[in-house]
Amino acid sequence: MSYRYLGNKTKLTSWICATVAEKSTAVARIADPMCGTGAVAEAFARSGYTVVASDVLKFPTLHAKARLQFDRLYDFTIVGHPGYRSAINELNGLSPIEGFFWREYSADGVPENGVDPRRYFTGDNAGKIDAMRQKIADWRAKGLSEGAADLLLHDLILATNRVANITGTYGYFRSTWNRECLQPIQLVQSSMIPCKADHAIFNGRAEDLIDEINTCDACYLDPPYTKRQYGGNYHILETIAQEDMPVPAGQGGLRDWKKKASDFCYRRKAPAAFQSLLKLIDVPLVFISYSNDGQVSPEELQSILDQFGAVSRKTVPFARFDSNGRGGAKQQLEEHLYILDRR
Repeated sequence: MSYRYLGNKTKLTSWICATVAEKSTAVARIADPMCGTGAVAEAFARSGYTVVASDVLKFPTLHAKARLQFDRLYDFTIVGHPGYRSAINELNGLSPIEGFFWREYSADGVPENGVDPRRYFTGDNAGKIDAMRQKIADWRAKGLSEGAADLLLHDLILATNRVANITGTYGYFRSTWNRECLQPIQLVQSSMIPCKADHAIFNGRAEDLIDEINTCDACYLDPPYTKRQYGGNYHILETIAQEDMPVPAGQGGLRDWKKKASDFCYRRKAPAAFQSLLKLIDVPLVFISYSNDGQVSPEELQSILDQFGAVSRKTVPFARFDSNGRGGAKQQLEEHLYILDRR
């Protein structure tokens, strides 16, 4: 699977899992309530932990399901297919239709609010996204299981990301086309991950899922570091996951994301957000990923965590995610993993 998202921890998963194992052999069940792409959640699962994963946005939970739960053989016969591969082939063979994505997010479309066409996708690719969305919705209405339909939506989100005319996020589109976004969209079958544990995936804020978090032996937190809200920067992927047709706003066509805004993205609100969440979490060990250039300084975060238990910290260098796609030298930063021991 290929993910191009802010804060993706794929390259740090071994380091994070090693730190958890080093701190305690008593951890069997771990929460990841800000799971993003699910990279860390999958690494925890592969390390033998039972995982409780969640995210306030829906599209990351589809990725988490694909990483943690899609090891089962779903029944596609109800929609006329012998298996997963056959369903993927039909979706890839659909003809484009002039639907919501074609109208609102393609170079050929005519946005309802009267702005110029939004060049997120070619007309053909946007039309194929419309056709695939419609087909998956039709199959769900005919009885295709939630798990199988969510797997196909996960595949569609990854395929959409590969052909999107963006520099890294969906806050706005590029004025010119690159080679990738001119390629025809194609779904790729996801590989099934062996899964023996009873992992759980939820869609909601960490604060609202505290009862689930507190069933665990440890909690891993990966809050946003910067002012960029994920709901706005990945609005198109969230629309695919939600299977809806929101009213796109402005030239960028963003859906209404403010109800899912994170206080961690605001310098004034982030310290209180840390304090409020940590007051609710009642597990022996809390691991927190955070950058040295986050909204809360290392010194301030250390001071907050000191109120809740013994704190230690590990550090690794990393290169900043370049959402502008400019290439060249990347700013070197530090990723901190704070360990809050409340035993």
